[in-house]
Amino acid sequence: MSPCRDIGAVSRYGDIAAVSSYHDIVNAGRNVLNARSLPRLGRSVRRLRLDRGLSQSELADRAGVSRQWVVGLERGQTEGLEVGRLMRVLDELDASLTIRDDLGAD
Repeated sequence: MSPCRDIGAVSRYGDIAAVSSYHDIVNAGRNVLNARSLPRLGRSVRRLRLDRGLSQSELADRAGVSRQWVVGLERGQTEGLEVGRLMRVLDELDASLTIRDDLGAD
């Protein structure tokens, strides 16, 4: 593609670089854990819990859920998985859930 034929592409690539740079600044010093499946989400939650020195029982008590619910979440089980509970658990871990559009914008 010649620069003369598609100046818009240059703008798009510039936008991509700017977004990537912004993402790096925002996430500097933070762990970004990608979870494209419930088992990966569970492993990420377990890692965060262990990094913070919490037992499953301690996390469950703080988040207002049962220890068995935390066990199920960490195993990637979908039975009984509720978004509200997940958000409380993440809040106790000082973590957040981000949804990223993998298709991107055209």
